[in-house]
Amino acid sequence: MTRITTTSVQNGLLLLLSMAAFGDTATADVLRFNEADAWSTWASPTGVLVQNDDGSITLNRVDQVINAVSNATEFLHAVKQTRDLIPGGVRGFSNEATVDNLIDGRADTYWQPSPSDVLDDWWIEVDLGRMVYATKITLTFPNTADAVPFRNFSLFVNDGERSTAAKDVFQFTRVGRTTSPNDATVVEYTLRTLDPGPATGEYLQAQDTLSYAPVQYIRFVPEEIHDGAALAEVEVEAIGDNVALGTVERGGSVRAGTSQGNSALFSDGDHNSSWALSGATNWEESGHWYEWDLGATFWIDRMIIEVGAPIVYNGLATIKDFSISTSDGTVSGGLTTDRIRSNFDYDHLTLVDASQSPVRAIYDLKFEPRKTRHVFFHRVTSFPWRVFYTIIEHAVYGDGYLAEVEMTSDFIDLGGTSSVRRLTWDADLPPDTYVEIRSQSGDTFIFEQKFYNKNGVEISEAQWNKLPKSQKMDIVEIQRAGTDWSGWSQPYVARDAVFLSPSPRRYVQLQVKLGNDNPDVTPVLREIALHFDDALISGGVTSR
Repeated sequence: MTRITTTSVQNGLLLLLSMAAFGDTATADVLRFNEADAWSTWASPTGVLVQNDDGSITLNRVDQVINAVSNATEFLHAVKQTRDLIPGGVRGFSNEATVDNLIDGRADTYWQPSPSDVLDDWWIEVDLGRMVYATKITLTFPNTADAVPFRNFSLFVNDGERSTAAKDVFQFTRVGRTTSPNDATVVEYTLRTLDPGPATGEYLQAQDTLSYAPVQYIRFVPEEIHDGAALAEVEVEAIGDNVALGTVERGGSVRAGTSQGNSALFSDGDHNSSWALSGATNWEESGHWYEWDLGATFWIDRMIIEVGAPIVYNGLATIKDFSISTSDGTVSGGLTTDRIRSNFDYDHLTLVDASQSPVRAIYDLKFEPRKTRHVFFHRVTSFPWRVFYTIIEHAVYGDGYLAEVEMTSDFIDLGGTSSVRRLTWDADLPPDTYVEIRSQSGDTFIFEQKFYNKNGVEISEAQWNKLPKSQKMDIVEIQRAGTDWSGWSQPYVARDAVFLSPSPRRYVQLQVKLGNDNPDVTPVLREIALHFDDALISGGVTSR
């Protein structure tokens, strides 16, 4: 799934210091970043920061429980009837103009089918835009002089998987039905999944019945025509914000040992796509591993891994076992003999034994919150016979503010060789939060091209040229600091400090990290200001 986001597009790569560019953010000797227009020139991963009305910046948060209907229209997904991705939403055939009332979050608006339409047209379907693990569906009905609850109806769900690969045909499962005429204004249906596979592993929730079900489509089907029948709201309570979605859009990537072109499909929220594997050798040689960069650092406390197998194997997976480790992105000290994993400090999370029959399909891991930027997954045991399985989804959840986000300014053109004297900043820092600000300065630039496959993994130009268009991203031209740039300074600890990068220089760039050691709190960055004057000497002097 692709999340729809709004981004600010700059016409150039340089941020020119001028009154016209910044309005009142710039004075004769001060450049201030403290409002939306100024912050919009900074680069950061998509969707991880919040721009507040007062101009301040905070970390975004993920929630443990969500109403998946509330943002269904923000997610795009593929269908067979068109080549274009379509958003989630709601559709119906009777009084279609009012069906959007069902997902507007308001109980005082409703959908009321036309009494002149046949019963077969009295149904609506909610598309969540992506698959979620739903725990409960709530139907809210109006009860006024002109609008009353539906008396008899059924409720169906589907996980988004097509019955046939070539057409948008879906098989629905009934999860609720009235057994007597309904007059309640609120009706709730809890969802369950039976998965009796006897797997074991640390943090694995191994009960036979899971308190949720994979859901993308919800269909409400009335079974009786009567005057005033109306439905006000459909809510789908689900397990949290799945931060796997949007990995590549945030600048993250999935690097895998095999089937590399499809390796990111387990993070797309689509039950029709998966990462398929088979082999009989050890996991290193068969490539049964992936290293996943989430694109930002989150507080993670839950993962759900859903596996399956191709139809030719009757849908029965033989995954046998797997291991998962996580890293907050800290680079490992010293040398490493690991030839597959990147050089990060990884903490082991779990080793799951799934060798007993029947093979489990859903592996739900719950654990204490841990800072996570990277996830490493691999099969463990070598077998003399071939194993085959698909990773359908690897969902990742947390609760609270992101753990750390880095934002970087454009190259700031001071309009001439200017001398920056001081850097000041203002922020609210509750306990267990931090803001780290660094600077660098220079006069020249280098331009280079970057090539990426569709999973966000950087590849060579030759590899990029060999890939079909559907398997690669557009070429990205990067403007980088030239050889005369200073490199990043030490953090600015004092809120009013001597500028730490060489000055005078024509260009300056700033880097900010916002983070916490507790997911319940976030720093609030209010302003960064550069205080400068015209250069009195050529060359540069590093402030001490």
